[in-house]
Amino acid sequence: MALRQYQQQPQPQQPAVPHTYPTPVKRKQIISKGEKFLFAAFVMTCAFLMIFIVQTQTEVRAVDVQIQQMEQQIDTVKRENTDLEIQVAELSSYERIWLKAKELGLTLNEKNVKVVSGE
Repeated sequence: MALRQYQQQPQPQQPAVPHTYPTPVKRKQIISKGEKFLFAAFVMTCAFLMIFIVQTQTEVRAVDVQIQQMEQQIDTVKRENTDLEIQVAELSSYERIWLKAKELGLTLNEKNVKVVSGE
């Protein structure tokens, strides 16, 4: 019976609380300001490196073009030197020298010829 009396006792009512709006909950940012700064620094560094690489490639290509031009000039000079060596060999042949000497009226005097050895 005591149990029934206990159950039948009126429950004390809670005092009425005025209706309050919930305070806005600050949400934690997914990306912090420091991470944004690091990301911006990373992007700027990548952009700088890309520009530097492109500039270096351009300079390398310019130097390659200069090297090719110099090689062409060297080949041209080598060909000219080879042609001139051939002309020297043709013009300094004994037959040609003998013919020129005859045209100028010179004769071969063996008493005036000295043998020189190239040592």
